[in-house]
Amino acid sequence: MAKITVAPGRCWQYSHYVGRQGGAGMGFTAPIGVAVGKDDMLYVANRNNPRITKTTLDQEFIMEFGRGIPEQPGAPFPSSKMWITSIVLDNDENVYTTDEWHNAVIVYNKDGELLKTWGEQGEAEGKLNGPSGMAFDAEDNLWIVNSISSRIQKFTKDGQYLGGFGAKGSGEGELDMPWGITIDNQGDIYVADWNNHRVQKFSPDGAHLLTFGSGKRTGISPDGGTPYSHTYQSHVAVNPNDLNHPTGVAVDGDGDVYVVDWMNERVVIFDAKADPVATLRGDATGLSKWAELSIAANPDMEKARRRVKTPEIQNYFRMPVACTFDRASNRLLVCDTLRSRIQVYHKDDDYLDPQFNL
Repeated sequence: MAKITVAPGRCWQYSHYVGRQGGAGMGFTAPIGVAVGKDDMLYVANRNNPRITKTTLDQEFIMEFGRGIPEQPGAPFPSSKMWITSIVLDNDENVYTTDEWHNAVIVYNKDGELLKTWGEQGEAEGKLNGPSGMAFDAEDNLWIVNSISSRIQKFTKDGQYLGGFGAKGSGEGELDMPWGITIDNQGDIYVADWNNHRVQKFSPDGAHLLTFGSGKRTGISPDGGTPYSHTYQSHVAVNPNDLNHPTGVAVDGDGDVYVVDWMNERVVIFDAKADPVATLRGDATGLSKWAELSIAANPDMEKARRRVKTPEIQNYFRMPVACTFDRASNRLLVCDTLRSRIQVYHKDDDYLDPQFNL
């Protein structure tokens, strides 16, 4: 049965999930970012066993590339020491990843050939210091989050510094270890302000426009210990306006904003006025095509699944990190990171409530 999450005038219907646990080929290891190319092509950035997996939305495995190998003098990329943090595509479907270990941007073409690397560690303008989220604007310029220095910077595709904004702090317009970033149709910029437990919206010149979330940290036990969300139950009741270390953000063509609430293990959906309208906690029923292959090859895996006392927990997100909204297909894709999969939802923005008086 299809899982549907409803809000006034729209709904999100769970479609399927892509992936399974795997260190190579038809599998992901801690997917930390996903980008959508032409013809429903997916490029998935794997944090562990660092590499890019290229597959179709219906799980036809194409290839993997950028796999880390032991470093050699003069040739540090790809490297087994890479810490991939995000992935985006330019207008030519070249693949850009950020690497926070080397403080670099690594660029491949869509066939996996290494094109270039750029970036230099530092605190000064134009330097990278813990690069995390990335987003291209309408002019194909690249915006990069510097998580450690709490700054947002704008570059050309080749790494020429164009400008930036941001300062460390908790006040309006200030940032504290930001992570994810996205840009809407008007060019405004949304940043997941990780350690301030909120998302902020900025104009292209860095003026603060709006804040999503209360800035309160929730989902934590009274003694400050284990997050409540790890029970897989209590985060259902957590106020959707109270975020806990949000990591990812996306915006659709209607202005709805999707926030990956990392520690509360959910995606909170806000409207354009920053009011929460819905929450997704994960709906991964059934198995992916790749997971079915695993079970067909090893029947003991299916027996193990049947022994799970609370099987519904397998449907939920587990420490999700990122999301992207493909405006061409009206689909939301969520990196369900610790479950090594991508959960896919379709948005229906013409939804009408059923008329039960008929």
